[in-house]
Amino acid sequence: MTTVRPLLLGVMFGAGCASGGNPTIDPDAATVDGTARQDATETFVDARMVDARPDAPPPPPDAAPVIADAAPLPPDACVPAAFEKLANPVFDLTPTGVGWTQQPIPNISGGPFPIITADGLTAHSAPNKAWLGGFAGENATPAAASVTDQLFQDVVIPPTTNQVVITGFYVVGTNEAAGTTVYDTFRLDVVQTNGTPIETVLSLNNTMPVGTFTAFTKTLTANVAGQTIRLRATSTNDSTLHTNFFLDTLSLKARHCP
Repeated sequence: MTTVRPLLLGVMFGAGCASGGNPTIDPDAATVDGTARQDATETFVDARMVDARPDAPPPPPDAAPVIADAAPLPPDACVPAAFEKLANPVFDLTPTGVGWTQQPIPNISGGPFPIITADGLTAHSAPNKAWLGGFAGENATPAAASVTDQLFQDVVIPPTTNQVVITGFYVVGTNEAAGTTVYDTFRLDVVQTNGTPIETVLSLNNTMPVGTFTAFTKTLTANVAGQTIRLRATSTNDSTLHTNFFLDTLSLKARHCP
């Protein structure tokens, strides 16, 4: 067993007495055993002697380095959040259709019929939804090879936007025979206000019947920050056997600084 000697803090034994008899003891310079200190410049720190001379090397570090706290964010730092940019995204505000431009199929007997309506299929978010299609070219006067309708809204995207996400729900019902031939189509697109395409959000047709409201999500890959864009829904039915395209509970959220 190793014997550990007790540590006497603050104690140092001086060297031998000076020649010529007993030393004169300065009470302020004496150690606890009565011998004189050899060097008045020596001090004790945490029970270790440190030479106070300017050219003395520093003691070795014996503590873990102190890691400074991360610099705080400046008071005006941007913290982006997602903001809804559509007016009347669920089609239920009054007056009916506010915020949207509707261009229903023309020249239909008894029409034109508004696209945003409570008629027909029960809405995903009651009472209204958007109903595109619903007629074929044979229902127009005069009869036509195809008929088209549109629903759109222009949206201002802030310049600090770093993400745009479009979501919603759709239903497709058709009178066309089951198969793989496309006769009737629907597209939800982001375009410039002059109609120049930017990006397709959703593409449907008569070969894709869906009987219940089904969710979709699209994160735009195009950079539209600082632009005014148009979210545009368009359906086109051929001359016979129409298809119905329903939209509801839309959202266009831009992520940017408040």
